[in-house]
Amino acid sequence: MKAPPASESPQKGDRALRRPGLSYLPRFISADEANTLAAFFAELHPLWEKRHADGQTSRRGGTGRLTRPVYWLGAWQFAALGYYAEPDHLTDRCVRAEPLPSVMVGILQRLRDELGEHGDTGPLPNTCLVNFYGRERKQPGKPPVDFARLRMHRDAEPGAVVMFSVGQPAQLEFLEPEAEAVEHSQWVRNRSVVIISGPEYKDRLYHRVTRVRYGLDPVLSAQIDDFDVRRISVSFRHVPEQYIQDLHELSDEAQAIATPYLRELAPYSQHFAKQLEAVAESETE
Repeated sequence: MKAPPASESPQKGDRALRRPGLSYLPRFISADEANTLAAFFAELHPLWEKRHADGQTSRRGGTGRLTRPVYWLGAWQFAALGYYAEPDHLTDRCVRAEPLPSVMVGILQRLRDELGEHGDTGPLPNTCLVNFYGRERKQPGKPPVDFARLRMHRDAEPGAVVMFSVGQPAQLEFLEPEAEAVEHSQWVRNRSVVIISGPEYKDRLYHRVTRVRYGLDPVLSAQIDDFDVRRISVSFRHVPEQYIQDLHELSDEAQAIATPYLRELAPYSQHFAKQLEAVAESETE
């Protein structure tokens, strides 16, 4: 079954939407949970990741860094390593990261029935990507650069993908990649949840974020220099445990790519500091 054609304007995001392979649940996250999430995000130290290892380019010829700062929990899938994807991209993709906080786990547990409607009755997602959307702070004589977007892509991990949204509304689009024809456009609001799965919304259609609105409430903060954050989204996936590796278990090539990022993270994370220590110990044995 093909997704219905997009309406002339995006869905406003104030009402629930359920289609085969797509759920939009406004206000599913409570106000207290959203505040707890915002406080947690404010303590993270996100990274600006490079899309590819030095000297490499994408199939589209693109290089450079991601279009927004990011942080991973559960397992860090560095862009330069290439993301986990079945069946051909399994190992040397996922570095074990800090666990999901209890507030995230609690929301995911409440979503079990909804995930069941998507045919996902297995274990809850065990890894997530935290995306920080915003723009550079104004500099004298320099226009600020907006980083409130996410490029067209699809997710290759098994099972449904769950997305939490905290902050200003974002325009989420689902589109046919070859023609770039938008088949569904949806405003995703504060405290909402989106779930995608199946042959249409997860496999055939790509998705992207094209813009994020400006607003006064809620106010978000982040440990990112010269950056005003307007929205934070968290996309949850499942990676089989056997493919989540500690840094010292990666190949030498993958370690060389991931280690500089872990050195950035280690001053603020005991977990990643211990990952680096384990590598140093293995080299002296």
